[in-house]
Amino acid sequence: MPKCPKCQKEVYFAERVTSLGKDWHRPCLKCEKCSKTLSAGSHAEHDGKPYCNNPCYSSMFGPKGEFRARAQGRHPLTHSSFKSTAKHRHLFSAIFSD
Repeated sequence: MPKCPKCQKEVYFAERVTSLGKDWHRPCLKCEKCSKTLSAGSHAEHDGKPYCNNPCYSSMFGPKGEFRARAQGRHPLTHSSFKSTAKHRHLFSAIFSD
């Protein structure tokens, strides 16, 4: 009899939900961060643990690009990590000039 990866108890056929290649109890298949109950196949995985796609997985492991920078209240091209040079300033002024 397979054991649930969350609670380590036996999973009977009638209560089984298969996800991430393992059999879970339905109430045990929850997001590791927010504890939202998940349905099989509609979630993300990281290091073998389930996460809801939004917002948990995307905020913890998703891309850190322009959209995320704007969501954090800073513009990616003006952030301190962007090293501006005269060449860059000229290029951007040529592209974005009125």
